[in-house]
Amino acid sequence: MSDPAVTFPADAPRHGRGRLRPRDHAVRWALLAGVALVTRLAFPAPAPSGTPVFAAGEVADRDVIAPVSFEVRKSAEELARDADARARAVRPVYRFVPSALDSSRAALDRLLAAAPDSVGAVPPLGAEERAWLAAPARRRVIRDALDGFLTRHLGEGVADAGVILAEPSDEIVLLVAGQERVVERDSVLTFADFVDRADRALPRVRGEEARGVFRRLAAAAFRPSIVPDAAETGTRRTEARAAVDSVKAVVRAGERIVAERQAVSESAREKLLALHAVEERMAARTGLLRNGLAPFLYNLTILSFCWLLLALYRRETWDDLRQMAFLAVLFAVAVLAAAGAARLFPGRPELLPVPFAVLLVTLLYDGRLGVIVAVVLAILLDRQWSLQDAGTLYFALVGGSAAALAVRVVRRRAHLFRVVWFTWAGYVLAAVTFGLLLGWTPGAIAASGLVGLVTAVTSAALALLALPVAEWATRITTDFTLVELADPSRPLLRRLATEAPGTYAHSLMLANMCEAAADAIGANGLLARVGCYYHDIGKLRRPQYYVENQAGAANPHDKLKPQQSAQIIRNHVKEGIELAQEARLPPVLQAFIPEHHGTGPITYFLERARARDPSIRADAPEFRYPGPRPRSRETALVMLGDSIEAGVRALEERTPDRVRAAIVHLVDAKAASGQLDEAPLTLRDLDVVKDTFSRVLAGVHHPRVEYPAAAGGLGPEFGAPAAPLRG
Repeated sequence: MSDPAVTFPADAPRHGRGRLRPRDHAVRWALLAGVALVTRLAFPAPAPSGTPVFAAGEVADRDVIAPVSFEVRKSAEELARDADARARAVRPVYRFVPSALDSSRAALDRLLAAAPDSVGAVPPLGAEERAWLAAPARRRVIRDALDGFLTRHLGEGVADAGVILAEPSDEIVLLVAGQERVVERDSVLTFADFVDRADRALPRVRGEEARGVFRRLAAAAFRPSIVPDAAETGTRRTEARAAVDSVKAVVRAGERIVAERQAVSESAREKLLALHAVEERMAARTGLLRNGLAPFLYNLTILSFCWLLLALYRRETWDDLRQMAFLAVLFAVAVLAAAGAARLFPGRPELLPVPFAVLLVTLLYDGRLGVIVAVVLAILLDRQWSLQDAGTLYFALVGGSAAALAVRVVRRRAHLFRVVWFTWAGYVLAAVTFGLLLGWTPGAIAASGLVGLVTAVTSAALALLALPVAEWATRITTDFTLVELADPSRPLLRRLATEAPGTYAHSLMLANMCEAAADAIGANGLLARVGCYYHDIGKLRRPQYYVENQAGAANPHDKLKPQQSAQIIRNHVKEGIELAQEARLPPVLQAFIPEHHGTGPITYFLERARARDPSIRADAPEFRYPGPRPRSRETALVMLGDSIEAGVRALEERTPDRVRAAIVHLVDAKAASGQLDEAPLTLRDLDVVKDTFSRVLAGVHHPRVEYPAAAGGLGPEFGAPAAPLRG
């Protein structure tokens, strides 16, 4: 008897898949080049010299919107004027010179050491003053008094009167011992103040002669201790001149320069002239290499990062041309939508549809690929002409990454709200951060946050609308579809519950076991559960041939040969796939039907046949399932759970220890027989699976107290005790 033809799911993982040919790789890179070309065409450079330049005071006949961001630079006269103003604003620097006190003391010593007759040379002393100073005692008194006076006042700081009074600045910078402070110019002591204080100083020897000698000698010995530092002042003023900003204004892409029917101001005219100059420079860049090829190569390079990551680290996606074509189309749609948003709402990076593309990718694949798409799109769009310098990179990166990180589990409407809130929070963070960096007003920051909310809501809604198309295009089944297929009112499940209730009950029990085990090892618990629901739908064709559906009725296999019975059992795999294809179940669910049996033997009927004919080999193909063996963690769990659930149900005594021992034996037997060789399960995974199955089945088969009929029990006619049990 020939084996039934079995069509396996197209997207089921296959080990030993043939390597792609160079032509296949070229097709995938050609898709990428197409996206780069679409990006180049979607964001063309603005037409050169297309901006009208109105005269100041002229009424504009149209709106003029900046197509790109640019700067308005100051003229040479404006730069010079601003530089002079900045230089004048720099306070002059004065320095405290401690050595002035030593110089003054040295000058005083020279004056007093001279002969009395020559003292009047510096300063000119009168004859009476020279005679008075000739006495050594008086000279000593004057010397001590002047030394204290000079120490006290020069240490406080005294400037030359002519220098400080000629200073035009009201404030000066005073440097003292490496520290600087700003002081009022008028608060600095001058030579006039010094002489006035000398005039009021009274040495121990009284008299007009003493006052005159003290005052004249103090003036002669004076050396200013606060002096201007011309070099430092000049350096600071030179730096101030150099620090003058040559940019007069910055115009962002999308900003309105001139409004229709309004008079053109002088500042608006300057902006028009600057934009005209930018367009002239762009016109000078004509040529295929600089104006056409360079942007295309930039787009191709940035997009290549995503393609390379897929080729190196997601081979299952790279090998599937449908998925690669879908990703290329998704990138192209995102770019075209971004170009439309830039034209309709210039200067609004919050409206770029990056979160939409990221959400769709994350729902289909995972958050890691979603973040990669966010990064690539953000960098790609940031350097396009109409999006430069508009915060595109930051807003797209933060908003897109927030959307990718928000999609953990999306199975209910509440989960969708969480995605919206997380994405909006990313935009609010971007608005606050970018606004503070650029000095936005609170109103502008709030407006940006509200626009981000619109993008978050719209992206989530569009992603959900596009998800069925994306699933069809990629043949990827998302959690949304799995939740829909888990509905008991689905036709196949409803038929299973009514036509094969034993199989349906077995499927529900198996679903609880496998979902718990899948969650424990990091597999897709929802996929495992729904796969259990449909794994035995082939039994709908002949439900009475399976013991769980016989309900005590005669077993039809008793009248059949073992070979015929084995063929019926084997056929439920083929018939299950046929039913699944008729119901258009996704391929990932169809894989559970053949893989949960693998290529294992139909042991019961094999042993019956060998009892009649010992020549039958143990590996006879008619007594084995057609396979293939499990190729995913989820289908492998269903294989293990299917044999464990049946084996534990056959135990007469279901104590926790016996249940655990049976589970360990059955799992080890499956592994030893090679049925798990193609499944990506580790030894640690198998240990976790054993523990999880033991825990779930121990809860199902826990001991129960039998109640007497008087207490609501079944009574002795059902084999229950007539009296209450003790304990």
